[in-house]
Amino acid sequence: MKKKILIANWKLNPLSLVQAKALLSAVNKTKSKHEVVICPPYVYIGLLKTKFKLGVQDLFWQDSGAYTGQISGPMLKEFNAKYAIIGHSELRAIGESDHEINLKLQAALRNKIIPILCVGYGVTASDTEEDILFNIQSQLANGLEDISKENLSKIIVAYEPVWAIGTGKAADPEHAERVAMFIKIKFKISKVLYGGSSNADNAKSFLEKSHIDGLLIGGASLIAEDFKKIISI
Repeated sequence: MKKKILIANWKLNPLSLVQAKALLSAVNKTKSKHEVVICPPYVYIGLLKTKFKLGVQDLFWQDSGAYTGQISGPMLKEFNAKYAIIGHSELRAIGESDHEINLKLQAALRNKIIPILCVGYGVTASDTEEDILFNIQSQLANGLEDISKENLSKIIVAYEPVWAIGTGKAADPEHAERVAMFIKIKFKISKVLYGGSSNADNAKSFLEKSHIDGLLIGGASLIAEDFKKIISI
């Protein structure tokens, strides 16, 4: 199996720095041939020590200014953030638009932070694959507007069917592989991840697919033993 990208999205967890350090300490002891990225809440990023890469769960589209409560690319670079999740369905669900996502992508690229663009919001388990691809095509066409060909090669796309996130019911790996192929061919994206109830039991079935370049992992990344199993594959 070739080297993959495994991204832990801790979301709004853990609730204390002590817990965050304990979780990361347990994971740090594990060897992995893959690129492992930990995306904790903003408040922990400067306080965690890890042999793995650090990322963030979002960033603002401006670098500075009168934007109360926002966190910018230059600030995140100060704390060695290498990756940023952008356009996650949980943010789309509270109103984040494709235009805002596009601006965030540009901000990440401008600050040499690798964007992980999430697509798949709005799909349902009963949708046909044709409907799903149409949905993804629309999100990518709008989200990637005015992104140069050179910068397209720096963007990672994560396919996350929204119905699978946090439900324990992952998409079929064969379906995810076909979606990844579509994204690569249609939009010249070099790396596509799968996310949505990926866990220690099903991770290998996705990682064995040649067009799936890794996983965006939610709940399983908060369980040290499960995450260790995944990154050890």
